[in-house]
Amino acid sequence: MDHLLPAEILEADRAFAGALAACGDLDALLRLKGAYVGREGSHAARLMELLKAAPKEQKRDLGAAINGLKQQWEEGLKARQGELETAKKHLNALASNWDSSLPPPVPAHGALHPLNRLVDRLVEVFRPLGFHVEEGPEVETEAHNFDGLNIPEDHPAKASSDTFYLAAHPELLLRTHTSPVQVRTLLRVAPSLEQHGGIRFLAPGRVYRKDEIDPTHSPMFHQVEGMLVGHDIGMQHLKGTLEYALRALFGPHTEIRLRPSYFPFVEPGCEVDVSCPLCDAKGCRVCKGSGWVEILGAGLLHPNVLRYAGIDPAEWSGWAFGMGVERMAMMLSQTPDLRLFFENDQRFLKAMGGLD
Repeated sequence: MDHLLPAEILEADRAFAGALAACGDLDALLRLKGAYVGREGSHAARLMELLKAAPKEQKRDLGAAINGLKQQWEEGLKARQGELETAKKHLNALASNWDSSLPPPVPAHGALHPLNRLVDRLVEVFRPLGFHVEEGPEVETEAHNFDGLNIPEDHPAKASSDTFYLAAHPELLLRTHTSPVQVRTLLRVAPSLEQHGGIRFLAPGRVYRKDEIDPTHSPMFHQVEGMLVGHDIGMQHLKGTLEYALRALFGPHTEIRLRPSYFPFVEPGCEVDVSCPLCDAKGCRVCKGSGWVEILGAGLLHPNVLRYAGIDPAEWSGWAFGMGVERMAMMLSQTPDLRLFFENDQRFLKAMGGLD
């Protein structure tokens, strides 16, 4: 029987449900009620005038259509009125229970991510020794990422299965370590190295490798590298610096040991272990009962690294080290799964207060 009703009434009926839901309080609902079923000027009033003027043979069907429409509107208005009255009573009840003597709610505060706090802590440990921070791009050239670090052409790290190369620019890649910062910095300071008497700096940042993500690996992670170049620098300077820094990080009774190892950019190279800070070197799950935890790789700079930057290795020498930030954070916090640092779970992030 809709064909008996005017188009504007049918349009108003289609808009009724939306207008009803939009009523946020009883005043708005009262205005809507007046527009649809009020005594004067409403859609219902116009329908009654239409019924009076309708031919006798249409009055029965038109009357039934109008009654059906009015009943639908009135039931909708009544149901919405019940909802709004219930909500109002609830708010009134809350207001009556409000204790004005209570302190206001404290808004949530943002904070640095635990990994950033740990990097800041590492930087602060080395700053009193004269180290500053150097930064470099995350998109690097092969020359800076590999060639300048004495990494041979056939090294597995250069394969596309291990490194993210840019498809549109095959000569560029996502850096696989923060060591390219060392290359860039040495190239920059080489002409004035004698004037400054050497250089010492840290290079923190994100790095990328084609690793499947699992509890101990991620295709993106963080490193902090350190480098010192000067006259007559030897392993004793490296050991003394790391001893100071790692005791500042893990406690004054921390012991370190150096084990021979190989990295293309240092000669000799070594792995550095610390006495397990979690069990005082007595043996636990983290140190696998050995009392020692591997913490970083290091060594004296390979002469080819200095030559690449135009620095004479017969006159200058130095050392470098590199450590994984996530690995250190996992050990300090006894977190079993690296992925927790990237999942942004607020409960986990709040529990990481001990990293700084």
